[in-house]
Amino acid sequence: MRNRTALTLILGLIFGISGAAYFSNKEKKRAPSSVKEGKIPWVPAPVGKHLALLKVEIATPQNIPQEGNDDVELTGRVLVNQNLQGDLSYEWNLPEDVQIVEGQQSDTLAGVKMGQIVELKITVSGFNKEKQRLISLQASGSAGNQVLGNSAVVASRPEDTWEAVAPDMKKSADEQLGTGKSNR
Repeated sequence: MRNRTALTLILGLIFGISGAAYFSNKEKKRAPSSVKEGKIPWVPAPVGKHLALLKVEIATPQNIPQEGNDDVELTGRVLVNQNLQGDLSYEWNLPEDVQIVEGQQSDTLAGVKMGQIVELKITVSGFNKEKQRLISLQASGSAGNQVLGNSAVVASRPEDTWEAVAPDMKKSADEQLGTGKSNR
């Protein structure tokens, strides 16, 4: 009988401690220590654009005039990475002072197959290096019940874009901070 009483007391103590620990932790929200309360933890973006339904690019034109309204030919390419359940649509978006001289600003193409590359050409005037102008090509298609798309941009002054300026800025910062490769 004594063993039975001791066993009951020990089991009661274990259940009591476990219950208290459960209820005390239930009110606390658990999160990694690097996440402050009230903030949503960082969620990584989907891996790479290589999984995108469409890949869109615009070839950099050979000659962009310094000024004026000379004609510039732009070539866009759309690669279809998956089977489309509908038509492929595209649209060139131009700044106010750029006009299409030849080609279509937007269209819908039927029967585009997976793996096919669609080449889209337009000739524009007013696209020059006087000031930064951006032209984009947007393409979209449906996969299942969702319409998915992608886009690309070409700049009239590519030397002024962040992609061109960032390496020099990093090099300058490394030199100023003394963190260049020669100091390591």
